[in-house]
Amino acid sequence: MNGLFRRPLARYGFTTLAVVALLTAQPGPFLVTAVLAAYSWRSARPRRRR
Repeated sequence: MNGLFRRPLARYGFTTLAVVALLTAQPGPFLVTAVLAAYSWRSARPRRRR
């Protein structure tokens, strides 16, 4: 499932949904989509090898 959140569509899609939910004053959907957007942006970074 982690691979799905690495795609650009997931990153920008969840970010857009979070912004729209914030602008329309919907706190519940904003919190959910903000968490998903943060997770997708964080998982998009390449991981360092040890």
